[in-house]
This record gives sequence, structure tokens and C-alpha cells, in this order.
Amino acid sequence: MEPTPGSSDDNTAGDTVGITDDDVVIDLRAPSTTDMWAAEYLTPEFLSDAIDSLRHEHGDPPQRFGVYFIDGLDPRSSLGRAVELERFGESYANDVSLMRELYGDFEQIGATEMICVVDHEEHLPAGVIRTVRNTASHGCRILNDLQKRGENGWGLTWEEILQRSDFAAERPEDITDIPTVAVSRKYQGARQADGVSKALYAGLLQRALGSDANTWVCSLERVPYILVQAVGRDVMNEFDGVEGQAYYGAEDTVPLWANFREYEAYLRRDHPDAHDLLVKSAGLLDQYFFGFPDGEPTWEPLDPEVIDLRMYEPVPESR
Repeated sequence: MEPTPGSSDDNTAGDTVGITDDDVVIDLRAPSTTDMWAAEYLTPEFLSDAIDSLRHEHGDPPQRFGVYFIDGLDPRSSLGRAVELERFGESYANDVSLMRELYGDFEQIGATEMICVVDHEEHLPAGVIRTVRNTASHGCRILNDLQKRGENGWGLTWEEILQRSDFAAERPEDITDIPTVAVSRKYQGARQADGVSKALYAGLLQRALGSDANTWVCSLERVPYILVQAVGRDVMNEFDGVEGQAYYGAEDTVPLWANFREYEAYLRRDHPDAHDLLVKSAGLLDQYFFGFPDGEPTWEPLDPEVIDLRMYEPVPESR
């Protein structure tokens, strides 16, 4: 994946990404430890400084909220980890040790990006979507676990995974895993959570469309799955015949997949309002600044008249 501003591969001058105090510049991109789960990156002071750093790097946008795309090896990506630990710790008793075990390797190989919504005014992280680019050597969380036997695994072969789906991906790197989606407790409820979630989904889809990948995979607990399908107009597909099961503390988790370029064409044809929201950020831009690393994403849209969109019609009764 291309390095994003704020990653250790970006040579932008430090005073554009740091916190300046007179003649002292603290470059928050430079990790003092390679453990991205270190406690020093999760303190309120560090998270507040990270938000100021990101906002300043992107020209001090006036909107209350920012949506930022942060390389997993940039310490500022801990804005997302803070939300993950809050919500998954609260709901499933997932702690730092487990989260590091599940996601640390994918961070260290440079395959992780955190999409973070932050509150510029309150200096708080509000929501996160973690993405992991699948690789031939390391795989990704859900595809690895679909092939794992025993606890937290489904015991499928790779051939069975392909038979039970219809991936547009033609190579391992064409697949992006979405292992976590979370909104901070403070921003749950009514309009705030609705806006934060929609901003996350819009950022995710637009970032994906601007990449060279084609397919999403993920796992969602049953109730969040239903909510995501409602907002996304049935974006995800279940693997044929693969049942939900207990998974890292969640009682009923469903493995899912989607070809997001076909999905964009489907929204454009059948759900223009949802397309405007998720692809053009309609209704969000007054409150949310989208800090895409390389400017607004561009892509070549598929023609809905010449591709097969039957997977979206009709909606399966289980949804």
C-alpha cells in the first residue's frame, strides 16, 4: 500500500505534522517504540496532541470532525486503537494483549490503515474502521480464521472459501479485510453516532475505490451486521452455507464479503441517495473534513449495464 502522510515513509517537514512550542517541534510520526499498542500512545495527552497534529497537517480545517487515514505504523493511529479498546474491551473483554496478538503482525508488515474520525473541538477520538490489506505471505484476520480449525475458526479450505463466494479479486492483494468498526461511547446515540458511522462508511468506500483492490472481507456480529446492511443497502454478502458462530467474545459473528466496485455501480443505479452519501459525502461535509492522503480518490466506475449485479437482487430473507 502507498505510504500515507504521517507514516514513517513520508518525508514531509516535521513542523507540518508536529506540535510546536516555541523552538521545539515534536514529530508525532516518529515512534519511540515499535509496539503500536504501548501505553504511551494511549494517554489522553498523546491522543489530544495527535488530533492537533493531524488537523495542522491538513491545513487546519474548520469542521468540528475530521476523518483521517493513518498508516498503522504511525503512532497517531492509536486514535483508532483507543476506540477499539474502549468498545471491544467493554463488549467482549478484548484487552491490549489480545488485540496486539490479533492485529500486531499485520501492523508490523505495513498492511494496516486506520480510518479515524476525531472531534477537533473536544480533542477526542470518535470512531474507527481498521483495514488490513491481504497478502500472500500473511493473509488477513478473517481469511486466516476461516481456514483455522478449532476455537475462533471455521475450518474451511481456501477452495471452499472461493466456492462459497464470488470474489472479484484475482490475487491476494486485491482483498482488503475490515476487521474492526467501532464508535466511541461518547458519540453513540441519536445524531452523533449516526453521523460518525456514516462518515466512517463514506471514508471506507471512497478510499477503497481509489485503491487497486476489488474485494472486501470482514466479520460482523449479528446485530451490527443488520445495522450495516440497513445503512449500506445490503453491501455485504454471506459465504454460502457458512454459519455465524462465537468469535473472540462475540456470540454470533458472521463472515462476509463484498466486491465494492460492483457495489458502487449498484448504488449508482438503484440507490442514488445512498450513493451520494457514501461516494460523494453528501450531507456530511459541513461537519466532517475528509483528509484523504493523496487528495480526493479517483477511479474508473463500472457500467452497471454490462456487469452482473444479480447478487443484490433479491435480498436474501436472512437479512
